Amino acid sequence: MRRPHYLLVITVVVGLVLAACASPAGNGEPGASSGSEPSAAAAASQGGGGGGSGGIGVTLPDGAWTGGDVHISISGDADVTGDAPLLSSNSYTTGGSTVLTYISADAQLSVGVAIYSDSFAISVTTPDVVAGAGTTMSCSVEYHSSDDNNIDADFSCPNSPSFNTSGTAGGTVNIEGSLTATR
Repeated sequence: MRRPHYLLVITVVVGLVLAACASPAGNGEPGASSGSEPSAAAAASQGGGGGGSGGIGVTLPDGAWTGGDVHISISGDADVTGDAPLLSSNSYTTGGSTVLTYISADAQLSVGVAIYSDSFAISVTTPDVVAGAGTTMSCSVEYHSSDDNNIDADFSCPNSPSFNTSGTAGGTVNIEGSLTATR
């Protein structure tokens, strides 16, 4: 049972490091956003007290997240598709920072997500590949809802760095998917 926690630590650390070390780059798609420009969906979800202070992230009230799931599709130098439920014991918002952890029942897929008021980062770990990206790179995120009780978002992170877990090669992948979290 210790493996999911090991994968969680690796997933979160790698994703946040990769996202923090990259230079800003936009993808130029309408409605998409990178850097500190809000996407149309994020701005719409934030109107009328809907969940944030601008930017492509969102600011949510402190508290635990108890349910939800993630769907991941990785293509490019690695191919992975999978779903995983939210791990409620490691998913929370505190001080404007939201951390969501998703681990599949067989512990073969671990996804860590960090959401701040102005950014979004994701990391994915499987037995074969570790990949991560963030909005400081080329990720875009569209929030369908982001309020006190729900997060529902689609994300796309093209040209994201990845490494195989044998440590012998790196590559570039496209990370796409959707996530939900509920209280």
